[in-house]
Parts: sequence; C-alpha cells; structure tokens
Amino acid sequence: MTTEPEERAVEAMDLVRCGPAHRLAERFGVSHPTFRRRLVKVTLLLLVTWVPLAILSLISGRAFGDDVSVTFVEDVEVHVRLIIVLPLLELAAVVVAVSLRTQTRHLREMGVIAAKDAPRFHAAQVEAIRLRESALAEGAILIVAYGLSLVLRLLFGFSEGDSSWERTGSAITAAGWWHMLVSLPILYFFMFRWLWVFLIWSRFLYRVSRLDLQLTPTHPDRSGGLGFLGWGLASFATVLMAASSVCSAGFADEILNRGSSLNDLKYHVIVFVVSALVVLHAPLLAFSGQLARCRFRGLLEFGALVWRHDRAFDEKWITNATKIDPASILGSADVQSLADVGIVYEHVDRMWLMPFDTKAFVVLALAALIPMLPLVGTAIPLQEIFSKLGELLI
Repeated sequence: MTTEPEERAVEAMDLVRCGPAHRLAERFGVSHPTFRRRLVKVTLLLLVTWVPLAILSLISGRAFGDDVSVTFVEDVEVHVRLIIVLPLLELAAVVVAVSLRTQTRHLREMGVIAAKDAPRFHAAQVEAIRLRESALAEGAILIVAYGLSLVLRLLFGFSEGDSSWERTGSAITAAGWWHMLVSLPILYFFMFRWLWVFLIWSRFLYRVSRLDLQLTPTHPDRSGGLGFLGWGLASFATVLMAASSVCSAGFADEILNRGSSLNDLKYHVIVFVVSALVVLHAPLLAFSGQLARCRFRGLLEFGALVWRHDRAFDEKWITNATKIDPASILGSADVQSLADVGIVYEHVDRMWLMPFDTKAFVVLALAALIPMLPLVGTAIPLQEIFSKLGELLI
C-alpha cells in the first residue's frame, strides 16, 4: 500500500526534488523551484564552501604571494569545483526534473504500455520514488562523501615536501581542514546524489523494458516510438558538464602545479569523454531485445507486403507491358506507390537497436568536451588561439 503523499510523488515522478536533503532544504526555505530561491541556495553553498577557504587563506597569508608553492589564488582546481561545479549541479535539477517527469508521463499516456502492464509500470514508479526517498541511501551517500574526502586528502592529496594553502609538511592549515571536512564532502555529496538519481532512473527504465511494449517498426524516430528516451538523455548534459569540469580542473592542476603536460593527459581526456557517453547510454541498452524483435518482425511483415506489392506491379506494368500504352505510366500513382513502399521497408531496416538520438549524443559530447577546452591554453598560448580564431572569422 502506498500513502497519499507517495501517490502524489509517483504521479509527479520527480526524482530530483525529493529525499531527506530536499526536505531539510525546505525547512530552511531554499528548496522552492524559483530562480530567486535557487540563487539564494547557490549563494549559501558558496558562502559555506568557498568563502571560508578564501578568508582562512588570507588570514594565514597563503592566499597569494611566494610563501608557498601553491597559493589559494593559484589553485585552479578548488575554484572550478566550488565556484562552477557546485552551482551547475544545483541548477541541473531544473532541467532533469522536468525531463524525467515528461518522459514518464509520455510512456504512460502514449499507449506504448499495454493495459495489462499498467500495474507493473505503476509498481516501477513506486519503487523509484521509494528509493529516492530513502533516508538510508542518502545517509550512505553522506558517509561515502566524508570518507572519500578524508581518504583522498589525508592519504593521497599531498606529496612529501608539498607546500600549499592547505598544508605544509605534516601540518594541515585551518583552510585545509575546512576544505577536507566541509567543502569537499558537500561537493562529493552533490555528485554522488546525482549518480544515485541516474541509477534509480536506469533501474526504472530496466523495469519498463521488461514490459510487453507496443512498439511500431515504422515510427520515424527509428526506435519503435521510444526515441524520446534517447533525446531525454540530453537533460543530463549539465550534470555531465559539471563532472567534466571536475576532471578538467584536476588535469589543469596536474599541468600547472605538478609538471605534467597536455600531451601526457590527452588519453585521460579521451577515456573520460568516451566512458561518460557509454555510461549515459548504457541504460537504454535494456530495450535492445524488444527493439531487435520489433525490427525483425517489421522486416518480415513489410518484406511480405513489399513482395506482394512488387509482384502486382510486375504483373501490371512488366508482364503485360506490350498491352499497355507507354504514356499511361507517366504520372501513374503505381510508380509513386512503388517508391513509397520501398522507403517504408528501408525505414524499418534502419531501426536503431536502442533508443538513440543523434542530436542528444552531440549535446552530451559537447557537454563533456567544452570544460576540457581550457586545457588547450596550457599547451598553446591563449593569444595565439584567439589570433587564429580571428583569422578564421575575418
């Protein structure tokens, strides 16, 4: 049995604006989906994560200058992660929430779900909402975020002899402690919570793919009518851009402060972009079986139709060609029909074996690549880049 609030949540199918953290934000009045409230929330995140680091670094004399090898101002990684990534992860909620809700409603209303499978579809929605509302899951995410921050900063974050705004030798500065115990856990919590949302959505799509879907091999989306699921992935572009920015900032730190070069890291960039695109599209592979069967059935059925049509055309226009006035074929609907039925068969033959959208793929690829572009400036002077761009535009 589901409660009335759960039923409303299931009907809305909002996997973003729910969960313990969301309810906590509601109590502080920063969860309402208006631009002003979101701006307030982003400002609060910056005040809690980045501003204290700047103040503590200034007080300790490590914000800038030559006293340490890496000052706070020079640490590109921390600025990108806290000033760019955190706001992106928060603002992504707007697009993703609308997209997932719209896709779910379309699945329910378009007729692709058979009436006999309606209860199973509803059960999949209920499971998704309950997983998202789980206090245990968000508690585990919080623990993992803190644990990862401690492990990465205490065990792997500093090399022997490092001197930075965070640490000198074995001594961690006040800013370093704040970064490790407050700023990074908040960043990791946001990132892992988005991963949790994506996993829940993937689980929901898997359960939907096990239903007896009413797919159409002639649908123009080449996905039997499920093409909107491929386009829906584009809503995760902002989240992907945030993740790419985290990686890009880490690569920039390796280049600027640790002696690496863009040439050393080029394969890291390629692996990240390819892996991200594969992971995002992986849940849609659950529909491959049904789409393959739909395509095979369509090829058989339309193949038989094309054969009967072509046979009739041959008998009328080829076998009895000597009895027909050659001028009568000009403008005949039979010729157009022959072309049309061939196009339909070709359309079925070119079906995707997963809900795929080329435009969404391009959007996601750009979201992964754009944050990596500043790395080019570490190998090629920005003045030269802008000069070349100016020459192309003139």
